Amino acid sequence: ITNESGAYALSNLPLGPYRLEAGLPGFRTFVQTGIVLQVNSNPTINIVLQVGQVSEQVEVQANASLVETRSVSVGQVMETARIMELPLNGRNAQELLLLGGGAVQAAPAGGSSFPGRMLIASAGGLGTSMEYTLDGIRHVDPYDGYPLTLPFPDALAEFKTEIGGMSAQQGRAAQVSAVTKSGTNQFHGDLFEFVRNDLFNARSYFATTGSTLKRNQFGGTAGGAVIKNKLFFFGGYQGTTLRQDPAD
Repeated sequence: ITNESGAYALSNLPLGPYRLEAGLPGFRTFVQTGIVLQVNSNPTINIVLQVGQVSEQVEVQANASLVETRSVSVGQVMETARIMELPLNGRNAQELLLLGGGAVQAAPAGGSSFPGRMLIASAGGLGTSMEYTLDGIRHVDPYDGYPLTLPFPDALAEFKTEIGGMSAQQGRAAQVSAVTKSGTNQFHGDLFEFVRNDLFNARSYFATTGSTLKRNQFGGTAGGAVIKNKLFFFGGYQGTTLRQDPAD
């Protein structure tokens, strides 16, 4: 129900495709399909009701990109398909941030509490000037200012990188908003294992000895409904086993 000026807001909606329908006695029903909500997006959809019977419909196909009028920031969304299909070293989804404009790796892996994280600088800022959120909660280690690790690809739905023109709510040079997957009415799950082994690689031309790297990454996900259309569950696990001779 809109207010007296016709404005409305639908907040806290899950990601995914939507169909919007609006009706009022004495007017034709308005229907718009092809609406896709992405992470941290606020599309504006103006509804126009025409005089007519309620049984009549005015249907709009919204196949084109929805216009973002509530924010002037520039952003790029990495959806599930690219997160799952693009090659990632060590299955670290944070590497995909480097595919966006103005993003560079400021330092190698570092941090005390979570070794192996990447420090990425964007929009000309420092490596610690990027704000990370996961499912709407701040996702930065207060100890060193480094981002906490993102979920592994099978558990990550999508994320969005925004630079420039952001509101004071973000307060940093760039913003990374990530969302985890959730359960559905149908039970879904998967199992995986990824292997790197020196037996599969040729020795580098200038190396005196062959590589001894052996890495196994294994796990799975499962999600479904506890109460259909109301309560859902989703969980995932990834384990990593790394074996390698020391340099000396």
